Amino acid sequence: IYEEDGTLGAAFDGGVKIFGGYSRSNDQRSLSIFARGKYGFNEFDYPFFPDQPYDSYQAIVLRNSGNDWNNTMLRDAALNGLLKGADIERQAYRPVATYLNGEYWGIYNIREKINEHFLASKWNVDPEDIDLLELGGSVIYGNNEDFLQLVDFINTADLSVPANYYYVAGQMDLDNFALYQASQIYFDNTDWPGNNLKFGRKKEGRWRWILFDVDFGFGIWNSLNYTNNTLAFALEPNGPGWPNPPWSTLIFRKLTAQTTFRNLFVNRFADELNSRFLPERVSEHIDTLATRIANEIPVHLDRWGGSFGYWLNQVTNMKIFGNQRPGYIKGDILSAFGLPAYHQLTIEIENPEEGFVQVNSLTIKEAAWHGDYFQEVPICVKAIARPGYIFSHWIGSGNPGNTPELIIDMQSAMSLQPVFQSGTLEAIVINEINYNAADNFDPGDWIELYNP
Repeated sequence: IYEEDGTLGAAFDGGVKIFGGYSRSNDQRSLSIFARGKYGFNEFDYPFFPDQPYDSYQAIVLRNSGNDWNNTMLRDAALNGLLKGADIERQAYRPVATYLNGEYWGIYNIREKINEHFLASKWNVDPEDIDLLELGGSVIYGNNEDFLQLVDFINTADLSVPANYYYVAGQMDLDNFALYQASQIYFDNTDWPGNNLKFGRKKEGRWRWILFDVDFGFGIWNSLNYTNNTLAFALEPNGPGWPNPPWSTLIFRKLTAQTTFRNLFVNRFADELNSRFLPERVSEHIDTLATRIANEIPVHLDRWGGSFGYWLNQVTNMKIFGNQRPGYIKGDILSAFGLPAYHQLTIEIENPEEGFVQVNSLTIKEAAWHGDYFQEVPICVKAIARPGYIFSHWIGSGNPGNTPELIIDMQSAMSLQPVFQSGTLEAIVINEINYNAADNFDPGDWIELYNP
């Protein structure tokens, strides 16, 4: 491994296998590389991905970009990268120019391999404490009994009964699941959910879904696919064996029939459309990744065929998709859930140094912000004062009042401005502590707090 400045980063011996499904038919095939004791390394200890909090890997993948091979060579990486910092498991990415036995072999994307070690690193647990499943519950590692029982419960129970819904919420991370579904639908990934579906948990923990192999989306086959109603596709009850058979949409269908989860999903989708999936952010993100490999693309194409003009056109088509997609998604949400409209929420903060605003999962710190939210799906708006300030009241549409947290059904466009003022809340006083009682009178250890 040579770094970009030409220095030798590391050298390892390891096992190699051809990796992937359909992409195996490409001339440049993906490769998985394993650390194995018989080759001298139980792990690859190297910061392949400098932004990751760990640098030990049991395996890595040299991915040929999958369905996107010789198109943009960055599609899956770009879409995964849009979720950087989000509460979802995803593979790190780094593009490399590759040589096999001294022969130039083109651009590969170094990716983490999804296995029990991948999740163990993400969650800082032992690999033995991982259950990792795929598709309808097939075991990659660990045990699937609890998951199969959960699916049976979701299929048969009345989830409008609060106890049943909260049981499901205790078994699977519904915030993660809502974000996962919103992302796949936004991407228009139609090699899913009957394929490329993996999820895992810590033993006795909640199931979480893993984002990977989304390069079937973002207009790869048709530049006009931003019009596709992928929400209806993900809710299809009678789909074919591929790509969306009934078993693959069952959990999402059953949960969205329950109002609490429907609202969670719609609001999380709206949050993402108002932040990570904003057209200008998507375009800038794609440009950043394209610029990173642009100088290497002509060399890669000399090796495998293709034209630089075609590559540029494919990158442009991705940006067009990102620009056009939000409007169609919003219409699809209205249609799927019978909602009447969506409206713009505007937040103004006169002095962001005094405080900020939380809108659902978003933290708004800029002086002026706006985003669209759906009527009949209540949102949570909360003013949070910074140290040295306290919240006073709201200014805005409909006399919003003086409580810092508002639950709002967006019946029309709305504007809100929090008013903060200098001051501090009264501090809680530690009034008395007992931690070393006499032997002949021991009331235990305790602390007394006084709220003046």
